[in-house]
Amino acid sequence: MPNPFVMGSFDKYRWPDQLRGMFGDHATAIDPYQTGYHFLFFTKLPSALSAEVGKFLTTVCQSVTVPGITVNPIEYNGTNNMSWSVPGTVEYDNKRFTVRFVEFAGLPITQIMGKWVTIFRNVIYGIADPSIGSASQVDYKGKCIYATTLPDARTVQYAAAFTGVYPLKIPTDSFSSDRTTQEKVEPEIEFSFDMMYTGEQAIYTAQSLVQSTVAASITAIDAMYEEATGGI
Repeated sequence: MPNPFVMGSFDKYRWPDQLRGMFGDHATAIDPYQTGYHFLFFTKLPSALSAEVGKFLTTVCQSVTVPGITVNPIEYNGTNNMSWSVPGTVEYDNKRFTVRFVEFAGLPITQIMGKWVTIFRNVIYGIADPSIGSASQVDYKGKCIYATTLPDARTVQYAAAFTGVYPLKIPTDSFSSDRTTQEKVEPEIEFSFDMMYTGEQAIYTAQSLVQSTVAASITAIDAMYEEATGGI
């Protein structure tokens, strides 16, 4: 049975210094978890979107915000309103995750989200896009895997697989403008999902995606370096 949270040996977290909380000057130092190293892979997109869209979204993803999981207790009351509780439902804080992308000339992020939303609701007609001819979930829902890594950009620390994914916004509000300021545009898109899976299998799949992505990127960077320095 899949377990969303599997805890291995705790030996490496044993520490002799409970006074100072110093974790950096010992031969078996415990490394802290740091943010800023992450990947978001759109592993399944609607067929109406081209195959290159997923790789592009992975490349221009700046940040990801995922929901927490909350235990909702059931409370029982007695005389003088004394109470006790047991666990009730365990659920996501909300069925949403948010991604911040970089927008470019030609507005690819807006075009992608616009086309994705139009599959299930064409804003001109108010119905599913007539050119697709179907409003089935299989036409507009996708899948993605989110992973965070150590600073080596290889060792996955946390992974979550989202199913039933579709965007909740077309970022047309990104195009307000002021002549006195020139700024970058980074739309934040909220996505709805049906399930968020974590655990060993999610980490294993994410690890494979991360390793292949980083290896391909390093190969490309090496080629750029050789091209840039080869004539020196």
